Amino acid sequence: MELFITLNKRRRAASLALITTVALTVLKVIVGVLSGSVGVLSEAVHSFLDLVSATVSFYTVQHSIKPADDDHPFGHGKIETLSSLFESLLLLVAAILIIYEGIDHVLHPHKIGYTGLAIGVIAFSMAVSYLTYLHNRDAAVKTESSALHVNALHFLADVVASGGVLAGLVILQWTGWLWLDPVIAFAVAAYILWVSVKQVRQAVLELSDIQLPDEEIEVIREVLAHFAGQVIDVHDLRTRKSGAFRHIDYHMSVCGKMPVDGSHALCDEMESKIMTVYPNASVNIHVEPCEKSRDHCAGCVHYSKHGDASAEGKLE
Repeated sequence: MELFITLNKRRRAASLALITTVALTVLKVIVGVLSGSVGVLSEAVHSFLDLVSATVSFYTVQHSIKPADDDHPFGHGKIETLSSLFESLLLLVAAILIIYEGIDHVLHPHKIGYTGLAIGVIAFSMAVSYLTYLHNRDAAVKTESSALHVNALHFLADVVASGGVLAGLVILQWTGWLWLDPVIAFAVAAYILWVSVKQVRQAVLELSDIQLPDEEIEVIREVLAHFAGQVIDVHDLRTRKSGAFRHIDYHMSVCGKMPVDGSHALCDEMESKIMTVYPNASVNIHVEPCEKSRDHCAGCVHYSKHGDASAEGKLE
């Protein structure tokens, strides 16, 4: 049921992003061609690449959450990370194209037409992009979707870029400063480059199986600390993330006299506690007996003295 709700939220967010991007791309291309403004054209290029990104996200957010199968025993989460990397690279391409157009307009300046229409379309684009950004951002947080997170960043970048273009068009209409148009385009490109490089780095780190952030590891250690009276120690903690899924594995030492069903029940309890914090976590626990420290193991000492198997599952 929870999987269905998550998938439904992802699908709605991705669908809204796709529909919005199609509409804005068509509007900006038309106005960009009519006005001849490199600022507006840069926004059209940006929106076109957003359209490609939204299309990719529409596919990946539905498939990345699928459970593990024979071909993908660790799940399909990396599909989403690959998607976010691809989308981030598209932002880089957009920035390069905008810089190229800006240089061309610096070398060959020309009058901007239909300024009023361009201002209206860009203002409308800002409002729609901001609302879509909020929707995708909230969906990304609730479903831990990296693809929707990048989608949201695309729309946020669109808001900032549109704001710069809008300000430039208004000033241009009143002053006639043609040099302002490519300058705005360069500023938009710089912002998009900053956003895209940051997200590319994050996607590459995730694909290279970097451990979870320190604050998340600390939360896991706090959960495990609650079992200090039932285990000797927990060590070799390893973590990584794949899309919305966290993979957590570690070794724990328990009393060598603890029965198998006792250690299994303890593992189930620890896994359950971790998954209350991170519902999409996959927890793998390797149990080790206290072989080298039985003289100091409270459970083993108790068993040797009393032979009471009922006390084997706890350390005193």
